Amino acid sequence: MALFLSGLILLQSCSTYKTPVSLQQAVQEEKAVKIVTVDDDAYKYKYIVYEDGKFYGVKDNPGEDVKFPITVEEVEEVLMKKGLPWWAWALIGVAVIGIAIIIVAAGAGGGSYSPW
Repeated sequence: MALFLSGLILLQSCSTYKTPVSLQQAVQEEKAVKIVTVDDDAYKYKYIVYEDGKFYGVKDNPGEDVKFPITVEEVEEVLMKKGLPWWAWALIGVAVIGIAIIIVAAGAGGGSYSPW
């Protein structure tokens, strides 16, 4: 049970920037992205917006979102964050609760146990 729960905790942090997309697709998807520039610099943004003919990367700042302009000519690659969908996490949660119920039920039916 401990190994199973440890695995779940590790899986929660499993999200990678794998899916290459265009800036236009990143705007439509409204997901977290990592932009790699031609100078090999990497910038992570909460999402990308397109306003007034320019692309902006949005970062979360306590209390507000801050926009940073993106120079299209400097962009080498746009990678979208990939992780488990919400329904998969819900299914994992139901499985954990089910396993916990089975373990508790199996332990409760064995009679009384005294180490003395």
